[in-house]
Amino acid sequence: MNISYRIYGLLLLAYPQEFRREFGDQMLQTFRDCYRAESSNRSLPGFWLRTLLDLVLTAVKERTDNSGREGIFMSNRRTDAMALVGCVGIIVIALLLLTYGRRNQVLSIIFFGYFLDALASTGIVGNIIFFVLIKTTRINPFRAALGTFGVVHALFLLLIVLVISRSDPGFNLGAVVVGYVGSFLFWTGLHWLWRSRNRSQTAAEG
Repeated sequence: MNISYRIYGLLLLAYPQEFRREFGDQMLQTFRDCYRAESSNRSLPGFWLRTLLDLVLTAVKERTDNSGREGIFMSNRRTDAMALVGCVGIIVIALLLLTYGRRNQVLSIIFFGYFLDALASTGIVGNIIFFVLIKTTRINPFRAALGTFGVVHALFLLLIVLVISRSDPGFNLGAVVVGYVGSFLFWTGLHWLWRSRNRSQTAAEG
């Protein structure tokens, strides 16, 4: 509980400072109460998924609404919204495919399960961090994506090896590594394509 509580506290940095000052304590308390309830029902994965998706959507809304006051965001909100919707859509599709494949024993989907797992989990965390970085710093977007997703994939992979590999006799390290490498290439490639598209649009408008 303490680790989860601290992780959620760090994730709240995605919200503007004024929002955290006003609602941060209340959100932490709500998280703590819900976490205890979900833990007793053994449904923590679903709880974390709902929590992270809600955090992404609400943090983006608060940051966008706050952009005029803080002056730290890019002016093209439509581009940002399209990128966000695209990332969330990919994550949701990956989760739906994974759930459907496992529930109905679709071998072709189960085969790509390691990739879909990595795509969804690292996509949620990585894109939150990426969004905060590019909105609060002047770092190059592609370098931010490369560094962010590199670190996130490495940490998730390390956590899986240290925790799951010891408790699951059927753990397949090779398949997990391939899945995470594929996920890393997908997310960084997607951000590179988006960055190239924005550059082309800027050049055309100029």
